[in-house]
Amino acid sequence: MEENLSNHQTEKAGPQLLDVLHGKLRKISTEAHPDVGEMELIQQGIRELLPRVDTGKALPYKKTLSGRIQILQMTYTRSQTDELIATEIDHLKFFARTVAELGLELEILTNPKSRGDIEHELGKEEYEALHYTIIESQKPVWKWAEDGVEYLENGRVAILYPFNEQLLQWAMTESRRHRWRGKIDQENLEEALRDDHLWIPLGISVNTVKMGLERECTAQVKGQEICHLRAYIEGGNMITGEDRAGQPVIIIGKDTIGATAYIYQLNDKDVRKIICEDFGLESIEQLICVEQPGQFHLDMGMLFIGNGVVIVNESKEILKDALEIAEIAPCLTTEKMAAKLKLQYELEEQAVKDLEAAGLEVRRETLANNVFYNFFNGEFVEGKDGFNYYITNGGPQEQEEKFKALMVEQWKVVKKVIFSPKDAAHKSLQEKGGVGCRLKGLKK
Repeated sequence: MEENLSNHQTEKAGPQLLDVLHGKLRKISTEAHPDVGEMELIQQGIRELLPRVDTGKALPYKKTLSGRIQILQMTYTRSQTDELIATEIDHLKFFARTVAELGLELEILTNPKSRGDIEHELGKEEYEALHYTIIESQKPVWKWAEDGVEYLENGRVAILYPFNEQLLQWAMTESRRHRWRGKIDQENLEEALRDDHLWIPLGISVNTVKMGLERECTAQVKGQEICHLRAYIEGGNMITGEDRAGQPVIIIGKDTIGATAYIYQLNDKDVRKIICEDFGLESIEQLICVEQPGQFHLDMGMLFIGNGVVIVNESKEILKDALEIAEIAPCLTTEKMAAKLKLQYELEEQAVKDLEAAGLEVRRETLANNVFYNFFNGEFVEGKDGFNYYITNGGPQEQEEKFKALMVEQWKVVKKVIFSPKDAAHKSLQEKGGVGCRLKGLKK
């Protein structure tokens, strides 16, 4: 790694040079008699563009109960046409009430045009006990606070290097093509890869909206030291916690591993070593690579409650119903729905195998159903009373009661589950994100 370009050089020229070299590599590979030697030289040139580690080799904050999160960071923004968005203001109100109730602190990243909404709402008497800070960005902010940044235990703020969007999309798609063969028939697989937004979206939004640059500016204003994630890790696709023995482990989605491997022409083991180095993990076994559980991010289909226990979604019954409907009333709509659920089911099963192979205990529960509810997506916090709480998306009352019984009575992991307003949760899930995507946990 000492021979790699400096981080400054990589930030300046990396995306463009990577794209150029990959273009040359693809062109040669399609020739009738490709020059293997030249391809190897280009691949070596690509590998040399991997930046050096600059994180200080520190862990991200844990997202399990042991994280002891007492500060929640969110973003708030109006629409691009400067109109107030009901879903955004509803989540602002919910987060403010919850933070005040639990005695936590709230950090709100916003822009000048949206700041007035926050001050107007939080100036009301009902928020008198709320401790909050407004951080102003001069540019538009992104509603998904979870995905564009990692806060490390050494105090540094880790952001992503930017990539050419087409290159990143190609890399993640090719990785899926390699991993998902045999999960569904070839025709549906090709459709799932081509029309990912209709099946399982690619998790590349952070790169698309370029939120890393804004996070860098914000951190600098606060006097925080910036560093970088060398693998393409969106926050929702990585969950830091601990195994049964209390040793730190990181669960990471295979989209992250595969995309990074293709981009830098590495193998999966090399990518795992890079991530271990960035986060100071002593053993590669502490980095647990898991298939996407039928979702673009892990935190939409699994919940790491800590001490080596992970809850994974169970779509077996939903798939069974879909297959029966497709058989009774065969048409393109019912058959396509069955195919989509078949892929989701197969990926969930693979995720379970990956987790169990790493020595984690897996429990299966149906805690997500499209846009109707998703309890995997949430945030563990520690209240001022010293008890643990879980904040998540609201849903049908019957499902809320079932989940609450699991978390409080059966698993005994939290004192209380706090659900967001059902309408706001439904609209947010329609946008492919929930409470856990809107919040980022920090320590005092």
